[in-house]
Amino acid sequence: MGKYRLITLGLAAVMFASTSAVSEAADAPRGPAYRPPPPPIPFYNWTGFYAGAHLGVGWSDDDGGGNSSGFLGGGQVGFNYQINQWVLGVEADIAGTTIKDSASATVVGPGAVLTGRADASLDWVSTLAPRLGYAFDRWLVYGKFGGAWAHASATASAAINGVVVGSASVDQTVSGWVLGVGTEYALRDNWTAKIEYNMMDFGSDSPFADNKFHVFKAGLNYRFGGPGGLF
Repeated sequence: MGKYRLITLGLAAVMFASTSAVSEAADAPRGPAYRPPPPPIPFYNWTGFYAGAHLGVGWSDDDGGGNSSGFLGGGQVGFNYQINQWVLGVEADIAGTTIKDSASATVVGPGAVLTGRADASLDWVSTLAPRLGYAFDRWLVYGKFGGAWAHASATASAAINGVVVGSASVDQTVSGWVLGVGTEYALRDNWTAKIEYNMMDFGSDSPFADNKFHVFKAGLNYRFGGPGGLF
């Protein structure tokens, strides 16, 4: 019996030691079963409504080499929708201008000098156009094509020997089309900055000598919504 008791006690000791080892192994901290994937690279998201302001210069030119130029300033609103790197959108803007044009003529006759003068000012220009762009993360390059409108006011007068004998004034709103290209950069959070060139064509309704009007402008936009990210 003593021999069998020793064998039994030995087996019990081995089982107890094995159980303790298994318990300690279960309690030991374990490393991850797999390596977690790297975090995604953040890309700027151009989707959303936005509004902003711009300043620039504008000029009209005629075939004879003359031109009328001045400053302009105004605001814009729009919406972008990004699909992968393509950005579809629409934008409306309006700007007041300091652009003016004038013409005068003098006719000398027997005992009299007849003079005439006309002055025209481009009061504001406005466009509404779809945009198509391609995004390089925070850079967006785009083009647009749509409708354009302009409002001009003009006065004309005639005088004989310096005495005004007649005058007239007119206000006119004309329509045409706009073609533009530009680039925009996301600065921080929801702010972006842009530069843009537009050519507007008002056909025979242009208030100036030439039917084409050119604009170069720079502006800031604020996009409503969360910070940029994949969409």
